Amino acid sequence: MKRAFITGATGYIGRCLVRKLASRGVSITAMVRPGAAQPMDEVQSFAGDLFSPIDQLTDAMRGHDVLFHLAAAVSFAPSAREELERVNSEGTRRILDAAKAADVGRVVVVSSACTIGLSASASHPLDENAPFNEALSQRNPYLASKYLAERHAMDAADRGRHVVIVNPTTVFGPGDRTLNSGTMFQQIARARVMPVPPGGTNVVDVSDVCDGLIAAAQRGHCGRRYILGGHNAHFAELFREIARRIGRSPLFVPIGNYARLPMRGMAWAIQHATGSRIITPQIVDDTFAYKFYSNHRAAVDLNWSPKTPLSETLSAAWEYYKREGLIEPPLGEAA
Repeated sequence: MKRAFITGATGYIGRCLVRKLASRGVSITAMVRPGAAQPMDEVQSFAGDLFSPIDQLTDAMRGHDVLFHLAAAVSFAPSAREELERVNSEGTRRILDAAKAADVGRVVVVSSACTIGLSASASHPLDENAPFNEALSQRNPYLASKYLAERHAMDAADRGRHVVIVNPTTVFGPGDRTLNSGTMFQQIARARVMPVPPGGTNVVDVSDVCDGLIAAAQRGHCGRRYILGGHNAHFAELFREIARRIGRSPLFVPIGNYARLPMRGMAWAIQHATGSRIITPQIVDDTFAYKFYSNHRAAVDLNWSPKTPLSETLSAAWEYYKREGLIEPPLGEAA
């Protein structure tokens, strides 16, 4: 890989990917919205977005070996469905069309493990062969939009383009400026009493995800999806580990399915009062299930496995939130 074009280069994962590629001597062109800061000084920028004219996108990508497509809209609010589909689905189709016209050899489309689905049992982690859950898609507009993006990627692969899809799980680590995963830290930093839902999620370090993206570009099989997942953790374990890093001891109260409806109601009220794109009834529902996944395919095809221990990932994330002033340290803890 000599030259890489990156959409979403100024985002959470994108900035980390830029640093890793630059350290390997890869020449990078980052698609940056007009007026936005560049991810690194030595990176060439293309001022545009997914809806720039196709000929401009094509000209910007010409001569690159790989396209990493990370740009996306993220929201779980039902009202955002139309915009999510416009950006994540139609935007992906347009960037793939431009990459084809520019004769870019390989494309890595970054999706999400949410398209793999949810498991009702911690003992049955899902893999890339899990059937698509249409009902889940109906209540999760972000999932629906990313699945449509995957369909465009698969269609391009079927037409002879070398396209690979990666599905990161819940990503933690430095760089999470919008508090996607950081919402858990924020809640635990403030709470005196913290309800603990019965489900769990898979946690992966942002640095490991970027290693997986590079491996997918180099070794990924055309038309395949790869889950980039790390540690399957029950929320009880994850909350305790986060509290330990923060230096807090809120009262953790395990809850059962009886609490789902009241918590959905609270999430609905918070969402409507604050406009939150993260705290929604659908997100509450997900905490009563298991986002547990297997990364076996990535290990076999990509020779990839997560290297960062959960404790190190959470510590690095907390230090970043404090340093950037994104989450106030609890009273009594040094900033």
